[in-house]
Amino acid sequence: MGLREFIHEYLSMSRYIALGTLDGILAVMGVTLTASGVAGIGGVEIENYLIGLTGLSGGIALAMSNAFGSFIGERAEETRTMRELEKKMIMEKGSLNDTIIHQQAKRRIYMSMFTHGFSSFLGAFVPTIPFFFIGDRITATILTILLSMIALVVLGIYLGIISRENIFKTSIEIVAIGLMITFISIFLGGSH
Repeated sequence: MGLREFIHEYLSMSRYIALGTLDGILAVMGVTLTASGVAGIGGVEIENYLIGLTGLSGGIALAMSNAFGSFIGERAEETRTMRELEKKMIMEKGSLNDTIIHQQAKRRIYMSMFTHGFSSFLGAFVPTIPFFFIGDRITATILTILLSMIALVVLGIYLGIISRENIFKTSIEIVAIGLMITFISIFLGGSH
């Protein structure tokens, strides 16, 4: 598979791009904002890059979890589909193993694994970037919220385009979820 074909196949897995990116942005934003709030009221001076590393480590764990979760789930679905096809074709169980149908199923499994994990990984960087480059915690926190909301709008536009739905509506829905998580995270981080 060439690079162009790989990129095309990656982009065609829009479900996993959306799930992974949304997970990466929202989960890591939640962890990062909560860590920032706890650092602010804890009275201990914590370097911002440590807050960023806290969020990013959660993002890496999330990306790996999403990748392996997709692998396990897709493998189960693809295997079930093959077994049903064998049954319809009055074949013995496992007869389609090592056929082109099996090879295509394996390719879909590994692409879903990569797409979901990699999209989560990329999304995880958005909320952490300010904490690696800005020394002031409050400024970094505000920029994290702004960058995350901008990324969610872009994701909403992407989802609106691929689903042929109203771009404005999909963006508003995703940003509303992001704002809810922002408020919960700020509350949790500041309530200690």
